[in-house]
Amino acid sequence: MKQIRILTKIELANIFSLNVLRYTKDRKVRNTGIALGITIGVLVLMAISYVGVMSYGYIKIGLGDIVPAYVVFLSSILTLLFCAVKAGKIIFKESCYDILSSMPIKTSSLVISRYIRLYIEGLMVAGIVMIPGVTLYGVFEKPGLLGIIFGLLVVVIVPIIPITLSVLFGLVITGISSRMKNKALFESIFVVAIVVAIFIATSLVPTEELNNFDMQAMGELASKLIDMLYKIYPPTAWFSKAICEGDVVGFVIGTSISLILFALVIILTASNFEKINRGIHRNFAKHNYKLGELERKSIMKALVLRETKRYFSSGIYVTNTIIGPVMAVIFAVSLFFVDMNDAIKDLPIDININAAIPVLFAGILGMNSPIATSISMEGKELWIIRTLPISVREYLKGKLRFNIGLIAPFFLVGEIIMVIALKPSVLELLWMIALPVAIILFILVVGLAVNLKFPKLKWDSEVEVVKQSASGMIGGLGGFLIALVTAVPLILVPGSYFGLVACVEFIVLVVLTVIVYEKNNRVDMKMLE
Repeated sequence: MKQIRILTKIELANIFSLNVLRYTKDRKVRNTGIALGITIGVLVLMAISYVGVMSYGYIKIGLGDIVPAYVVFLSSILTLLFCAVKAGKIIFKESCYDILSSMPIKTSSLVISRYIRLYIEGLMVAGIVMIPGVTLYGVFEKPGLLGIIFGLLVVVIVPIIPITLSVLFGLVITGISSRMKNKALFESIFVVAIVVAIFIATSLVPTEELNNFDMQAMGELASKLIDMLYKIYPPTAWFSKAICEGDVVGFVIGTSISLILFALVIILTASNFEKINRGIHRNFAKHNYKLGELERKSIMKALVLRETKRYFSSGIYVTNTIIGPVMAVIFAVSLFFVDMNDAIKDLPIDININAAIPVLFAGILGMNSPIATSISMEGKELWIIRTLPISVREYLKGKLRFNIGLIAPFFLVGEIIMVIALKPSVLELLWMIALPVAIILFILVVGLAVNLKFPKLKWDSEVEVVKQSASGMIGGLGGFLIALVTAVPLILVPGSYFGLVACVEFIVLVVLTVIVYEKNNRVDMKMLE
C-alpha cells in the first residue's frame, strides 16, 4: 500500500504539469499554466451548462426519468473517448521505465497507481456531466433519500467501467503494436475505428416520432431512447434505476461488475507489463543497407517530409488529430439520412440551416488540428531547426503545407458528398467551397499562432502535449468556435442577402489569415522555451 500511495502521489502531481507550475519561477511557464487553467475552466462551464440545460429541458416537459440514463450514458461515453487514446501511453509510459524497473517496486503497485491516475481524470470528466444532471433530477423529481444516496455513489462508480475498458483497449493496442514495425499506424487505425463505432452506435436514435411534437409522441420517444441506451450499455440500466427507483439490486450488480472488471484488468495488465514494455522498447533494424542513388530535395520538400515522418511516428498524435477529419466526413455522409430543415421547422424564427452546413463541416474538419501542437512536438529537437540555415517563414510554411495536405483528401471527399446531398445552386456551390477553404486556412494559422504563444517544449510523454497543453486545448476547441461564429450570420440573414454576407465573411477571413500568418513569421524561434 505504501508503494501505491507514493507512486499515485507522483502520478497525480504530473497531471497538467501541476508539479511544474507549483515550483517554477519562470513567469512564462506560469502564464501558460494560467492560460491552460482558464481554457479548462471555460470548457467545464460550457459542458456543465449544456448538460444542465438538456436535463432541465427533459424535466420541464415531463421526461425527468430519462435524465439519470442520459447522464450515465453520456458520461461513460465521454470518459471512454477521453481516456481511450491515452490509456496505453500512461500505463506503459516509456520515459521512466528504465529507472522504475531497476527499483524494488512491485509491478502491481505501479500498474494500480497509473490506473488510479486514469480514474481521477475520468472521474473529473464524468463528474462534469453527472453532477449537474443528477443534482437537477434530485431537486425537481425528489427521488427519495435512497435515490439521493445512490446518485452520489453512482457519480464515483460510473467512471470505473469506461476507464477499465480504455485500459483494456490500451493493453490490446499496445500489446499487439509492440510486435509490429509500424506501431503508430496500427494504434491510430484501431482507436479511430473504436471512436467511429461509438459515434455510429450512439447515432441510432429513433426519430420518427419527432415529426409529431406532442407529449404522447415525446413519451414514446423517451421510452424507446431509454430502452436503446439500456441495450447498448447495460450499466445505464443498473445505475439509472438505482437513482430513479432506489433499485438496490441494480446498484449492487453495477458496482460488483465494475470492481470485478477492475481487478481482472489489473491482473491482466500486471502479468503482461514487462512483456509489453520490452516489446515497446524493441527496435526493428535491417542490416542489408545498400547505398543507392542520392536524391536532392528542395528545402520545402525536405521540411514537409520531416513533418510527415514526425506526425506518423506518434500514435497518440495521429489518433487525437485525425478524428476531426474523420468525423467531418461522417457528418457529410449523415446529410443523406438526416434532413436538417425538418429538425428546425418548429422554431419561431426562419433559419437557413443549409447555409451553415459547409461552415460547420469546415469547423469539424479543423478540430484538433495537428498544427496546434506541431511546435511543441519538436520538444528537445527544436535546437536542430534553430541551427539550420532556413528562415522562420520557410519552417512554418512547411508545417502549413503538411497540414493542408493532410486535410485536403478529407475536404475533397466531404465536399463531393455535400454537393450530391444538398444539390446547391451555382452561387451556393461557390460559397460551399470558398468559405470552408477560408475557414480552414484561418484555423491553421490561428492554431500555429496559439502554439507559438504557448509552446510546451519540456515534456516526458506526448500525452502532455496532445491532451494536456494550453495550445492543444485552445487549438482543439478554437477551430469549431471560429466556424460557429461564421455560421450565425449565414443562417439568420434573409436569402437575398446570403451572397453579400458570405462575400464579406470571406474577405474578413482572408484578411485575418494574412495578418496572423505574417505575425507568425516574425516570431523569434530562439525565444521559444
